[in-house]
Amino acid sequence: MRWAWAKILTLIGAAIAALGAASAAQGPGFVQAYLQRLGGHIDEARRTLGELSGGGAAQIVGDGAARDQLVGAFAERLADLEASRIAIENASPLWRPIALALHGDRDIASAAAEAFTLAVPLDAASLTYAFVGLLIGWSVWELCQWPVKAKLRRLKGRRMARKVMG
Repeated sequence: MRWAWAKILTLIGAAIAALGAASAAQGPGFVQAYLQRLGGHIDEARRTLGELSGGGAAQIVGDGAARDQLVGAFAERLADLEASRIAIENASPLWRPIALALHGDRDIASAAAEAFTLAVPLDAASLTYAFVGLLIGWSVWELCQWPVKAKLRRLKGRRMARKVMG
């Protein structure tokens, strides 16, 4: 019975580790999806800024002060989006998911997550993330088992001590 229980625990640990690996491997793919969506937002902000600065929208907004406020707001938004893209693209492939978490736009990331499709990436960065996820998943499983195993060892030690004394 102990053998079967040990195998079940090993299987659970392997499943948790595999789940960690599969989850972590999605990081680089999600970064790519985010960058594509971010690029669309940057293009749209540039187009809108151009329209407000001298295009047809500039004539619709007749008040010069209001138009200047809109231009300023769109220019600031464009600068923020471009800074985010530069920070993520300049990071090494292994650090891009971290750079996205630190510098990414939450609304764009949320929209990218809604449209994101899981994949089995085979590039070096994704495989590295998969390996790290595997180690983290396995470690979490081992940490969850540790208190239970310690308690069982103490109980077994007490039983052995009683046998020796009794």
